[in-house]
This record gives sequence, C-alpha cells and structure tokens, in this order.
Amino acid sequence: MKCLFCGQETNNPKFCSRSCAAKHNNRAFPKKERMKYFCKFCGNETRYRRVYCTDCDPTRPQDFSATPIAEIRSRARYQANAWIRKLARKAYFASDEPLCCCKCGYTKHFEICHVQPIQGFPPDIPMSVVNSPENLVALCPNCHWELDHSLLSL
Repeated sequence: MKCLFCGQETNNPKFCSRSCAAKHNNRAFPKKERMKYFCKFCGNETRYRRVYCTDCDPTRPQDFSATPIAEIRSRARYQANAWIRKLARKAYFASDEPLCCCKCGYTKHFEICHVQPIQGFPPDIPMSVVNSPENLVALCPNCHWELDHSLLSL
C-alpha cells in the first residue's frame, strides 16, 4: 500500500505516519476561521476577544497627578490605598532616585514608602503632592517595618 499523502510504501492501509495523516486531514477538513472582534467605540478591528482597541480602552494608564485622593477613593473603594501605592511606585521609578534601601543599602528587594502616611493628607490634595519625590523613599522590608512602628526616623 502507498501513503495517501506522500506516496511512500507502508503496511498501514492509508498513511505511513501520524504526521502524514494530520497533514492530509488538515488540508481536507480545515479548521473554522477565527471570528473577528471590533471596538465598541470606533469600530476598528481589535485583538482576539477584546472589547476596545488600544486607543479607546478606558482602563489604559492615565495621568493621575492632578486627581485628588477623594476621587481615587470613590473609584477604587476598598483598594484605594493599593492604587495610591501603585501610583507611588510608578512615580518613584520615573524619578532618578536610587533603587535600593536608603537606610541600609539593600538592593535585592525594596518597597516604596510614603514618609508622611497617605491617611495624613486631606481628601482634596492631588496625587502629585502625595506621591511627590520628597514624600517617597525606598526601604527594605525590615527598615519599612521600623519606620511604620516609629523605631526609625528619616
């Protein structure tokens, strides 16, 4: 017998290998075509299963420097401080501050901390003040704990 795909001599009644069987069947019975998805706002084609294109995506990173703390708390509710800390890390890495603990010099892992706590700011203060480079400092976890428990002063 000869292979239906490559014509090589075989003991099998149809194909000489699984590879030839797969190639033959994929040509004879192609898979269905992938659906196309379009942006809700502009109608441009989006990547696989996306509702918005990259230009119209409302969750795309924005500049929150002028946004007051109260607005972030109303948007995020239970995770507001986590969102503020995320923006603080972003602001710290954008600055030219050293990427190590400012107290002990540890470089493997450090956390970005607020010198004045987030809770110490009134709700109408913009994020540019809360996350200003003067209010942010990099500390290792041990030094951060000591700062939070008033055992360390900057």
